[in-house]
Amino acid sequence: MRTPSVTRRLGGGLLVAMLLGACRGEETERALGSLTPLGDMRIRRSQHTATLLLDGRVLIAGGGTPEQAQRRVELYDPSTGVSVDGPDLLQPRAGHTATLLGDGRVLIVGGLGGVNSAELYEAGGGTFRLLTPPVRPRSDHAAVLLSSGKVLILGGDVSGVGASPTASAELFDPETEQFQEIEPMLTPRRPYGVITLPDGRLLIAGGTTTGKVVTAAAEIYDPSLERFEAVSTLATPREKHASARLPDGRILVLGGNRDPDDDGLNSTEIFDPSSARFLPGPDLFQGRYKFSALGLSDGSALAVGGAHVLAERLDRGLLRSLPVDDEEAQRFFPALTPLDGGQVLITGGYTVGGSTASVWRFAP
Repeated sequence: MRTPSVTRRLGGGLLVAMLLGACRGEETERALGSLTPLGDMRIRRSQHTATLLLDGRVLIAGGGTPEQAQRRVELYDPSTGVSVDGPDLLQPRAGHTATLLGDGRVLIVGGLGGVNSAELYEAGGGTFRLLTPPVRPRSDHAAVLLSSGKVLILGGDVSGVGASPTASAELFDPETEQFQEIEPMLTPRRPYGVITLPDGRLLIAGGTTTGKVVTAAAEIYDPSLERFEAVSTLATPREKHASARLPDGRILVLGGNRDPDDDGLNSTEIFDPSSARFLPGPDLFQGRYKFSALGLSDGSALAVGGAHVLAERLDRGLLRSLPVDDEEAQRFFPALTPLDGGQVLITGGYTVGGSTASVWRFAP
């Protein structure tokens, strides 16, 4: 039996206990893999970034605490579980993006507290420096490194409060360190789960558009043409969802919600690049939103956060999804960082008690 979505709007402790009890009743059937707690981060964070550097450390930057967006940065060593303070960001940020460039630098763009700014982390010197501002202010946007070495930055919210999604897109050139606006997306949106296809194009599906409407619209960005093209829509409008690329090149779109005030979906859809259509996928073990996902090398997918069970794994054949361990640690907007050997670092996220400093390692 699959556990239904556990939601914020459940009425009565009895129903909550029944749902959690159903989850515990399946403790004998678990996905392969393990979750191991590591040493905490130095501060509590959510909507932060956690970027694997070339030396194996993870640059953890910004994010929200119960008080405000943060400037604080730390360098986390997954091999020891020890974190040390790094240089502060030049602007406080939450809901920003961090992109590792080909030369080891990290591009930081936007976010609450710094919507109209960008900065570069120089890994060699361990310092940040401000860049010429992006063309548009934005938070809750997406940033993806292209095969050309440039970074595509798209969508997000220009107001910083979730009320004004934008269709604008721009490219950052690491050589000139300049931003250049390009043709906009077809749909203004705060995008979620933007992901690269095997041929280098990008899939953008769902998200929140004008009027806080959750959209099913999908489009593809072609870097060779610097153009967005419409594809078939999602079967279910969804926002705050996640995506994972499968070894065969298909894209798994997971969870999310239909409305900003709705609860997490347990449905998934699979995008087939050969037909440019979405097909029904396997259900998640629990409904999830405000979470993260990664495709694993064995063909399975890992989903973390946005539900009472911390993590679950969709198996190789995509026939079912099972929880990893029995860790009940509900949190929203954790950061996932792929490590060597198929391991994944899980940091932070927020709970009913505020942001958390906890760190976990998933091992397949």
